[in-house]
Amino acid sequence: MEAKMSQSVLLHALSLNDRILEPNKLPLCGHVWAFDKALMGKEMFVGNCISVLSLLGSQDATINWQNDLMVFDTHLNDQTATVLISLQDDSLASDYYYFFGVWMAPDDALKGEADDWLAEPIDWEQEDLFAPAIAFNVTVADEPLQLPQVRKMVGREVFAEGVCHSTFKLYGSIDVHPCLSGRFVMCPSVHAGNHGRFEIRHSLYSLRNLMALAGRVMKTYDQIQNSSALEGLSLDMEQLIRMLNNDAVERTGWDSMARECGRLALLTTTEEMDYQKKYVDVCNLLKLFEAIEAELDVSEISGIPSLAARMKMPFDYASRLIDEKLAVMGGLEKQGGILQAQINNRILASQQSMLEQLLNSRS
Repeated sequence: MEAKMSQSVLLHALSLNDRILEPNKLPLCGHVWAFDKALMGKEMFVGNCISVLSLLGSQDATINWQNDLMVFDTHLNDQTATVLISLQDDSLASDYYYFFGVWMAPDDALKGEADDWLAEPIDWEQEDLFAPAIAFNVTVADEPLQLPQVRKMVGREVFAEGVCHSTFKLYGSIDVHPCLSGRFVMCPSVHAGNHGRFEIRHSLYSLRNLMALAGRVMKTYDQIQNSSALEGLSLDMEQLIRMLNNDAVERTGWDSMARECGRLALLTTTEEMDYQKKYVDVCNLLKLFEAIEAELDVSEISGIPSLAARMKMPFDYASRLIDEKLAVMGGLEKQGGILQAQINNRILASQQSMLEQLLNSRS
């Protein structure tokens, strides 16, 4: 995974050809799912979307396989919905994820009409569907909300930020199991007759990018956590130490030990280079995350913990884990250097003993 720093960090807000996949109508509620491009092709992704739409009750969806972006209206049972399917768009995360969004504009997003819709509508495993890497839903209200209302809508511990020069408030909570998921609520800070449509779209677009960047870092964290390479290197190093501590070593044994020591040194260096690259990737993704924060003009809301800080936790976890692994590799490198010196010394001692035996046999 590489963060494309050659691209402008403004692309999430200044999408080329206006290819922004978020609506701007109020009130609004919707689901967004992101699917890892490394794990599925576009045919599988679009087929997955068709299956989801069918499960949601759509009977009139029209999908054009030739388009990287598909936007169309459909009926989900008795409600009209806008469907957004992205094979490739101009968001920062589009090189990593396919995106699938379904949005509705209910008459009142704050009442029971939206409650069932905002619950996760798909049991991916039970329906034998490819599960998303990231999933979140959003409600955008057309009037200011009181904190008790927000807590009821989020259903979990609430985090929050002011966005767009504090014109809007963004509330939410995220979870990381079984995938990165979130529940968000956005509302105006004050009553107003006409809210900026660009600010709504910009905020939703930025939220998608923030979740996606956090998701990429979570994938890096999981890959490191699930890797057994370092454990294998440590076990091989222990085996080499036991071989070296053996008082009786055959002459051919020294050659095999020297080669094994060199193999372990090379593997350790290769792993270290890979982890250093991962560390750089995490740092670059964090820079992109913070650039989006700055453009959103994120500000604190008194008495509520920071949503942005909560969303940045995967970056901290990944950085700490990489630091721990690099420290282990540093120790393995030192062990390898000591073992190489010991092997060389034992080989010299063995050669000296053999030479003395040869000289004694001739005298």
